[in-house]
Amino acid sequence: MKQIKLMKLLMLSLLTVLCISCDDDDDTTTPITTGVNVTVTNTFQSTAFTQGAELAIEDLFQMSAGSLAATATVSDGIEFPAYLLNLYDIDIDENSISFTVVAELDDPNYGTLFRVLEADTYDRYYLTFDEEQDISGFTSSNASVNLRIDTGNVLVVEIGEGYDFKPNQSFTITLN
Repeated sequence: MKQIKLMKLLMLSLLTVLCISCDDDDDTTTPITTGVNVTVTNTFQSTAFTQGAELAIEDLFQMSAGSLAATATVSDGIEFPAYLLNLYDIDIDENSISFTVVAELDDPNYGTLFRVLEADTYDRYYLTFDEEQDISGFTSSNASVNLRIDTGNVLVVEIGEGYDFKPNQSFTITLN
């Protein structure tokens, strides 16, 4: 009888230890840390417009290097409203990155550029965080949008062939 009680006690102790160690797993880890700073820069590459070279967007607009870069803190709001001369709202949260075209059809910078992007055209957004993030993979809501993980603190949103570049177009990259 004592042996059965002792076995039950040992089993209960073992289950308790297992449950506690399961409980110790950090289930609150998210791919992106709220409160971290992030800087966004943009490049464009196209056989038709840049002869295949990847150029900083400032070069295309004939502006000073880095003048269109922006830095924000990841929070509940939209981090980059009307980024890139009123082209995109860029929202970053703990689990996703979302872009929405806010430029209007008659926008003086982009109105004549709205189209379905052709082959060998890449519009890249470099997101550089001031500390490493915990991103192991992603899914994109748009087949023409990819995420490249260059390092633990540099992500590249790459918009390419087939993207329907037009007002109100949006996509979300879900991170894991």
